[in-house]
Amino acid sequence: MAKVRYSMRVRLYTFILLLNSFATGLLVPVLSLLLIQKGATFSMLSILIGIYSFSVIILELPTGIMADIIGRKKTFCLSLIVSLLFSAVVLLGNGVVILYIGMLLYGLNRAISSGSFEALFIDSYINEFGKDKLHDVTIRINVIDALGLSAGALAGGYLPEISGKYFSSIGMYDLSLIVRIILTFIVLIFAMVYIKETVVNENKKRVFIWEHIKISSNLAANNKNVICIFISVFSTGFLFSSLETYWQPHFISLMPDNSAMFLLGVMAFMYFAAAMTGNIIYGRIFSKHNTKKMYLLLRSILVTVLIITALQTNMVLFMFFYTLIYLFLGMSNVPEGVILNGEIPNEHRASILSLNSLVLQMGVLFGSFFNSIMINHSSIPGLWFVASVVIVTTILIIYKKLV
Repeated sequence: MAKVRYSMRVRLYTFILLLNSFATGLLVPVLSLLLIQKGATFSMLSILIGIYSFSVIILELPTGIMADIIGRKKTFCLSLIVSLLFSAVVLLGNGVVILYIGMLLYGLNRAISSGSFEALFIDSYINEFGKDKLHDVTIRINVIDALGLSAGALAGGYLPEISGKYFSSIGMYDLSLIVRIILTFIVLIFAMVYIKETVVNENKKRVFIWEHIKISSNLAANNKNVICIFISVFSTGFLFSSLETYWQPHFISLMPDNSAMFLLGVMAFMYFAAAMTGNIIYGRIFSKHNTKKMYLLLRSILVTVLIITALQTNMVLFMFFYTLIYLFLGMSNVPEGVILNGEIPNEHRASILSLNSLVLQMGVLFGSFFNSIMINHSSIPGLWFVASVVIVTTILIIYKKLV
């Protein structure tokens, strides 16, 4: 009977994660265009994205600790409320100040949400089936998140066209915000009513926040496997800083003409779908193999595919190999999550997951600073070659410690 109740809970959590990821994906293909519609200039875009990244970095760890202290459900619901505020502010406002406030809220939403619902999902799974099933829940979370993001990105690419035809009285990209608000509100209602959080500290002395920070920091600093994952995640952030920033202009440069601009939306869908497929492939084929060795192998293959992608001058081949990058990123995300979550006690899971997300964002920020200088002296494929060198270096650093 317990398994039946838990099966219902898994389906509920899956639905909440899918709907929330879909709402998040709606802005992926149009965020920059939306900001320009609301008053941003091209030069201001990088500043706005910088504000977003900076707010995530500053608030990532404190909000993760907050999730462990006050509860993951409360923290997740708070993130949804902040998401609603972001959408409403940008939808109803205009001008530079409004955009600054909006991007601060966007970063705050990202910081609060990271780790809270994921930790809640993982804790429930471990409590029911034990840590031996970490592969299953990691794959489920990654697949559903990627599915929601890819579907949301695809829908987000078509909403401006629908808005232009049937809702010409509003801004072209406002419909994306309206749909996002509706879906986020639905997720909030489901989370408040149906999520039941298991209290992980019910038989333990309640700790103060500074003591919690100290314990979580010691857990991360003294665990070689956690440190290895952090080093690897930093290099992933460095890769994302060049990959996700520059693939669009490079892709456009490979187009024979501008009549194929719709392929930008198709590409966004393809790489999210590839990440989801990678999770499924790992679960079906490689989950029984040595987790740490598979992680290092997949990271090595990722570097190879990245180099091949950088060498492409044909648009179709570029699309194929670029999609493969996310396929192997998706595959490597599973053993990465299994290794990390296998080392974390339940009561500190959200804190460590937020710290992991913080390391990723630090990699993105460092890479963005590096790339902003190097792009004046190098081509876009040159930046991807540098990212491949960074990943190879981290593989060599963590190899002995991890294996």
